[in-house]
Amino acid sequence: MNVKNGEVSNSSKYPWRGFLVFLGLYLLGLATYYPVLLAQAEVYLEIVGESFAYTPHQFAGLAVIQPLLLGIVAIYGGHRYAEKVNLRSLISEKVENRAPALTEQQSYTLADSVPFVVLFAVGLALLNIGFDFVFQNGLPEAFAPTFTELNMWQVLSNLLYGGLGQELLLRWGVMTALVYVLSAKGKQVTQLHYVIGFTFTAILYGFSQYSSMAGMIDLTAVLWLRLFLLNVLDGMLYGWLYAKFHFEAAALSHLLTNLFIILGTFVIAGISG
Repeated sequence: MNVKNGEVSNSSKYPWRGFLVFLGLYLLGLATYYPVLLAQAEVYLEIVGESFAYTPHQFAGLAVIQPLLLGIVAIYGGHRYAEKVNLRSLISEKVENRAPALTEQQSYTLADSVPFVVLFAVGLALLNIGFDFVFQNGLPEAFAPTFTELNMWQVLSNLLYGGLGQELLLRWGVMTALVYVLSAKGKQVTQLHYVIGFTFTAILYGFSQYSSMAGMIDLTAVLWLRLFLLNVLDGMLYGWLYAKFHFEAAALSHLLTNLFIILGTFVIAGISG
């Protein structure tokens, strides 16, 4: 890739090997999410009884179709447009045997990003656990923390789908495509385009967490604060890591954040028990 006067030029060859590796990782995350959906389906169908025509597996299978299709589109778009807007993935560069251009952002290794990755993960995990612990009595029942120990599938799903999978969808897919559009198809990429990209995707994710229950709960001041601190802020920091370093920095930080939250939950559950 060559960068000149803000314009990025690229070869026309599509990085299919990188696409397949990312798709494989996403499918792995989705596979860990299926048992969680299945357990939720069993509980839901037990509540509604025989009035619902689907079996738990049919219900969970239908529920997984949308994220599967979105994931395929997002991963394809990320590999199509990332290099055009000066965003990168260490994994994709490795499997495609492609050397990055010698710009500051393109020269960062995984080790260069580790201090920021860990700092953000620890800080965001403490913020998530601390907020829910302090304000647990002021949150609607749907968002009130339980601080109970998770089973194996819940842990794996939180890490591989909730961490890695969401980054593939939002940062690698949506953010990359948005920056590509805003920069006139990568012809004039500026820092503002990255800021708009990671801010929009963070807000999009934040509101998506509440949209399904918007008509059933009141958006109180505590819930708005939770929306910003535990969803939007997280996404903005992961987006900054992607723009500043590479996709792996964002994905690793998100995965570690979820891991630290899980460990914190286990500790609180143990103390409470």
